[in-house]
Amino acid sequence: MPKIVDADDRRELVADAVFRVMQERGMAQASLRNVAAEAGLALGSVRHYFENQAELMEFAFRVNSERIHLRALDKLVELEETELPTEPADLLEKCAGVLEELLPLDAASSADAVVHMEFLLDARTNSLLFDAAQDGYRATGAVVGRVVLQLLENPLAVPGLVPVDEAERLMGLLDGLSLRMVLQPAWAPPAQGQSTLRRHLLSLLVS
Repeated sequence: MPKIVDADDRRELVADAVFRVMQERGMAQASLRNVAAEAGLALGSVRHYFENQAELMEFAFRVNSERIHLRALDKLVELEETELPTEPADLLEKCAGVLEELLPLDAASSADAVVHMEFLLDARTNSLLFDAAQDGYRATGAVVGRVVLQLLENPLAVPGLVPVDEAERLMGLLDGLSLRMVLQPAWAPPAQGQSTLRRHLLSLLVS
């Protein structure tokens, strides 16, 4: 019998090849031909699943964004479904655990962050990636906003904080940390990023 190929699995395999090319050689080198070679496929096989370069890159961008956010969502569901700690240090750890999934703290998340930044920069002038970028921003905002609500609705929170304002501040912090950790790892190692995130979250709680 001929081997049955799952189309979704094959498309993700090609997306993984896109990511490897981008990590090693940059987005400009992620052509259909280079990606096919990286995936170990014939160029015609890649074109069977993606009509053109634009379709491939949008799909890969969405896969990259989804993987980043799913890691955080798994932790977020756990946070929301369990009774929150009454000690500031414990509450901080629970919330930081969710947000850390959005930071490049290990080899896998760092690779994802590099690719994500390349896509975001290209989406600034590439209208074909604009919608995917906006969906990614909304997904990040949803995760951060839900964590902020968990913090500010807790009796340990500093009174009078505005959820939208704090979510914006926190998103800015996460963006800045990610950028520094990817571009300047010697100055911003994972431990430093984790410490900075925790200091910020601690400032939202009554000391």
